[in-house]
Amino acid sequence: MRDRPAQPGEPSGPPTALPGVSWRWFDLALGLSVLSWAGLGLWHADPTDRLTPVRLAVAALNGLAGVLLLLRGAPLRSGTPSQLAAAVPAFIAGGAAVTLAPPPHDWRPLPAVVFVAGAALVALSLGWLGRNFAILPARRALVTGGPYRLIRHPAYAGELAMVLACALAGHDWWTAALAMVAVPAVAVRIQVEERVMAGDPAHAVYAERVRWRLVPGLW
Repeated sequence: MRDRPAQPGEPSGPPTALPGVSWRWFDLALGLSVLSWAGLGLWHADPTDRLTPVRLAVAALNGLAGVLLLLRGAPLRSGTPSQLAAAVPAFIAGGAAVTLAPPPHDWRPLPAVVFVAGAALVALSLGWLGRNFAILPARRALVTGGPYRLIRHPAYAGELAMVLACALAGHDWWTAALAMVAVPAVAVRIQVEERVMAGDPAHAVYAERVRWRLVPGLW
């Protein structure tokens, strides 16, 4: 399928990740960094936390993301700088929620189950994306199978479940505040990504077939 011409203010093709650095070298460096987080996170964890379901889920997601970054191909088109910036708050809110949550050995069973279930949904969704995995808005090949047959953004549904679990485990105002911030931030991120993908005519067909973005029957 041929791409449409770039619109004013929109990059015309795969940009360099940083000035003077090709996207491939950037992905290699980022993928190795994320893989190191997975290993070092377990290595430096308190022994009482190391083999808890929550800690293992975080390590598994970091490991999967690192592998996908190493394997993914070039984007067909990246978002504009303003679109990239609009997606960042959701990423920060999710990371902050996990960082500020209590140590995994202090989690009660219910939040731990919600967290692991959310992580499993994220892992399934990212695995289905495969080489089309992205962190920031970019147009890549459209994926419509697996969990994407049910909702258009299953990975973000899983991420929000993880953030909710952190709030349930925390009993602190800041974790609850992060959960409330994460929901609109993810909604903005979804809308930005769909605007980036709108240049692919197949996306309109997919959006018509799969109505719900995040929660079936709600949005």
